[in-house]
Amino acid sequence: MSRTYTGAPSRPGWTLAAGASPEGQLSRRRWRILHNAKPRIEPPIGPMPLWVKTPENFVRWLASHLSLNQLYAYFRDLEAIAKLSYDLELLRFARRYLASNLAREFADDRERL
Repeated sequence: MSRTYTGAPSRPGWTLAAGASPEGQLSRRRWRILHNAKPRIEPPIGPMPLWVKTPENFVRWLASHLSLNQLYAYFRDLEAIAKLSYDLELLRFARRYLASNLAREFADDRERL
């Protein structure tokens, strides 16, 4: 089974729009959290690929470089950050992955890479 993730629609509150609107600042903050919360990977991975446009694409890319334990720890960290910052959208995002079976969800991606 082959899936294509590049055409995934952007989630509300996550699109990076130009300008200084409060909505734009919030989406940039969420993306910074996704990037900065990721664990240190040895050897360091290169820059984020151009096909990563949505948070789901970012997670798929990150999952190809992390073990399952690191991935669960990443989402637990995201959940804690979301609770501290009162960001319900980020909390829903983290909990959705924590409630899923990450091993099964990302098994196809790991086999392809």
